[in-house]
Amino acid sequence: MSDKSELVPFRLRRAPSPQDPRNNADAFDIRLLTRRPDLTEAFRLRHRAYANQGLIALADGEEYRDAHDDLPTTAIFGGFDNGRLVASMRLCFSFPSVSLTSLPCAPYYPALGELKINASNGLAEVSRLCIEPEIGNTSYRATLYGFMVRSAFAAARAADISAIVVATRPEWVSYYKHLLSFEQVGTPALYPPGGIPITLLAGLIDQASRRAQMRNRFFRVSDEDVGRMQRMLAPVLEPQSAAIASGGER
Repeated sequence: MSDKSELVPFRLRRAPSPQDPRNNADAFDIRLLTRRPDLTEAFRLRHRAYANQGLIALADGEEYRDAHDDLPTTAIFGGFDNGRLVASMRLCFSFPSVSLTSLPCAPYYPALGELKINASNGLAEVSRLCIEPEIGNTSYRATLYGFMVRSAFAAARAADISAIVVATRPEWVSYYKHLLSFEQVGTPALYPPGGIPITLLAGLIDQASRRAQMRNRFFRVSDEDVGRMQRMLAPVLEPQSAAIASGGER
């Protein structure tokens, strides 16, 4: 990967603050994080978020990360407001030339295998979507969460992936089912961190995108957005395109 974190603005910026209830997605920027200092900041945000939820013990300056963060098929994103990191998200790809082991959820949800067989262009898993716990404004957090999900859709479309999966807490299941027409895959499992059942949901990219736009124009992803995301994800996508062309399996 390049040592430069890329910036992709999805809309013209405005100037909100976390305390302003009028915030909207125009305020945020999405970046692919590749520099070690940026990744460290994102992994520390993860740690604080999970500790705030009571899933792990808080330790000052600690990072929360695992082996999938270092795979070449993984993209770590940061959501920024006026240059401040306010959210982080991981997108892991299982391309046609890549086994399911590239998805962190695979060991916990055996039913994922059938989904991969039917996904001719592969799968992408959204995971580790965390928001800075110091931000308490509910409206701001909801808008930021939606912005990160929309960014994941743009990335999946940029990668020409067939389906996207997300392992989520019980309180978010209805959000994905109602807004995006996601369906449950298998049975809930104890997917780390924490000891609560986590539900795996999946949706076809085209179908979920149409449903989301019908429900809320906020989720509209333009061709320009996809093109920018393709350029951003080039360090991840180009090696996989070469592997597919050569007929290799990784």
